[in-house]
Amino acid sequence: MTRVTIEVDLPPELSVTAYQRHGNGHGFEISWPLPTRCRCDSCRREDQADVEFKDTVQVVRDLDIWGQPSFWIYRPAYHRRPYCNHRQYLIPPFKRKDTSYTYRFEQQVLRLLIGSNEEEVARRLGISAEMVGLIVRHQLADAHAKEIDPQRVLSDVGLDELSLKKRHQLYATILTDLTNPERPEVLAVAEGRDEAAARKCLEKLAEAQRRQVRAYRADMAVAFHNACRELLPNAKPVVDRFHVAKKFNEASDGQRKKISRAYKAKLSKAQRKEFRSLMWEFRRDPRELTKEEKEKLEALFAKLPRLRLLYEFRLRFQKIFDTAKDGRKAYRALVGLFLDMLDFSVELDGFIKTFEQWQDEILNYFEARQTSGPVEGINNKARVILKRSYGLKSADSLWTRLILDLNRATDVILYTIGQVHELVAGFRAAFACT
Repeated sequence: MTRVTIEVDLPPELSVTAYQRHGNGHGFEISWPLPTRCRCDSCRREDQADVEFKDTVQVVRDLDIWGQPSFWIYRPAYHRRPYCNHRQYLIPPFKRKDTSYTYRFEQQVLRLLIGSNEEEVARRLGISAEMVGLIVRHQLADAHAKEIDPQRVLSDVGLDELSLKKRHQLYATILTDLTNPERPEVLAVAEGRDEAAARKCLEKLAEAQRRQVRAYRADMAVAFHNACRELLPNAKPVVDRFHVAKKFNEASDGQRKKISRAYKAKLSKAQRKEFRSLMWEFRRDPRELTKEEKEKLEALFAKLPRLRLLYEFRLRFQKIFDTAKDGRKAYRALVGLFLDMLDFSVELDGFIKTFEQWQDEILNYFEARQTSGPVEGINNKARVILKRSYGLKSADSLWTRLILDLNRATDVILYTIGQVHELVAGFRAAFACT
């Protein structure tokens, strides 16, 4: 068997005194300086350390070496207090009490868990899923990952809800930090999707932080806005174009069905199928259509002129959101659009009422064009987590998974491309032929 000498990264003051290979595992006997004085956990007195060792050895799991498990072996030491005769074990600096793995192994488990689930990571490492869950709880507690730093500066936040499991009345409300839209982070998760859930999320922020917030983004859920108006006194509410366009398209789609219902009744089965395929072109941006698709739409509009009107109004609505420079200009353009729709008997009363109810929140979008895109992106990430987990039963489980897969996603990146290139260049220089 070929012998290779390698350097092993160890925590400070640790040293390897022996090595033994057993099967596909690597065992390192280690030692570290023991304390000279100890405080008794029972009587709370501090004395000169009276150290004794057990006759058996302790084996704890460490990082894998070349894809094979490695272990640290040592004889457990304990201090016996002469005053009360209490015996307490001296916890090594590389592991926590009552565990059989090192801190480094815990961090490896956390990295493997990003983008995976507890059962899969446990199967890869040969440990139990319960152990993986315990490691996650310890690591997040050590990092205070579920606590919001009171010194954190917040200027923009977002609120949205998510269904935890299909066909179950299980929902969670997610509070997101949008101060840096390029890298949003989840701040809190609460069970439910009502005002109480929104308040529970917002109350995790310090009062000074809540006063710092200058804008919050949410959909048209009244419960969320009620909570934000009270707890975010200096924040401007924003309903972005995504939710507004969704409401407008739902209303225009209802009109489209009314206009085409009588026409479809006269068509054959094959013609109805072709008509349904045209509806994709009807909803798409005309700049993305081919010449053939545009000709098909024109032929349809020749038969249904009112459908052409609805199509043109929808394009005007989109153009307003693309080009309006501020809320005042957007308001004038939208009111003009609504009046033209009424003149041509295009009934979108439901959307107009929605606009009147949420007018200020919708027009606030045009001031800085703040969208809920990052919030929707986090929702998509959460849905992937839910599918990977086959649904979750609690908001706390979702919160834990979001911390790992989103807030701490950079932990899984061990090396950048530049760092790898530097390593390659270094090896080329070290092994260059002379």
